[in-house]
Amino acid sequence: MRQKQEIFFITNLLAGGGKARKRWQSFVEESQSRDFRINCHLTKYPGHALELAKQAVDNGVKRIVVFGGDGTLNEVLNGVIRDDRLIDPEIQLVFLGAGSSCDVEKLFSDRLLLSDRVLSEKSYTVDVAKVICNDKNGNRITRYFLANSSVGVISQSVVAFNRKTMMMSFLKRLNVDIAALFAGFRNVFQFGNFSTDITIDQTEHLSRSLKNLTVFKCSYFGGGMNYGVPSSCDDGKLHIALINKMGRLKTLSYIPSLYSGSVFKKANAEYHQGYRVTLSGENLPVAVETDGEIIGTPPCEYSILPKLLHLIL
Repeated sequence: MRQKQEIFFITNLLAGGGKARKRWQSFVEESQSRDFRINCHLTKYPGHALELAKQAVDNGVKRIVVFGGDGTLNEVLNGVIRDDRLIDPEIQLVFLGAGSSCDVEKLFSDRLLLSDRVLSEKSYTVDVAKVICNDKNGNRITRYFLANSSVGVISQSVVAFNRKTMMMSFLKRLNVDIAALFAGFRNVFQFGNFSTDITIDQTEHLSRSLKNLTVFKCSYFGGGMNYGVPSSCDDGKLHIALINKMGRLKTLSYIPSLYSGSVFKKANAEYHQGYRVTLSGENLPVAVETDGEIIGTPPCEYSILPKLLHLIL
């Protein structure tokens, strides 16, 4: 009898408000008839997936399967890159989306079934976006992401969504989209605007009072929302969405256009493209979010690392 290939898994059972646990059980049952054996490493705390990924690469693992949400994939991504390069150029990440939104998956129209991805040889060579910002202690840090990064009302809504309150836990179990909407609506009335200077490719200089800035590779975010811009995993560009200053009620009126992908038809919305974006200002009272994870605060410097990673999904 042929011995099954052992595959290294990093699994987050708390993804999707805890719904990943049931999805994992179903996946394990289905995988019993497949030609691989699961070497499972469960995440136990924020940042653990990053640590597990670093250890795996240091131990010579070439293929890491990530079972979880965008945040789990983001941690693993940051565990396999050092100084803008893959620690091992042969590393491959396999993403089995089991989170709240799994926006990274939306970059690809011909996704395989989860169990088919584990041993698939069909990989995409994708761009990785880079952001430098301040951590909670004011130290400059570097993080990498695949889908999007927001600064403003969206990032502050992620802060609210990630709070471990009884209400949020209940809503996530009920329906993740409802939980996201609740966090977003509540935050609209708590967060105002912020003034900042934006530079794109050192040639375009903008001074704005903003409701939100998003730098993205994937136009989808928050599960069902969408900037409505065709984007690609390997076009070598950063896409930039600016939502300019507005009041709370007007902000609420923009939400339907985010779900329909028509927000750039609105007067207060701007779309730009570039390869390097800086966001500067003094004591900006707002969080920086990447792929659903809060990482720090501005000032920010964004850039693109073209076709850096081999991703399977």
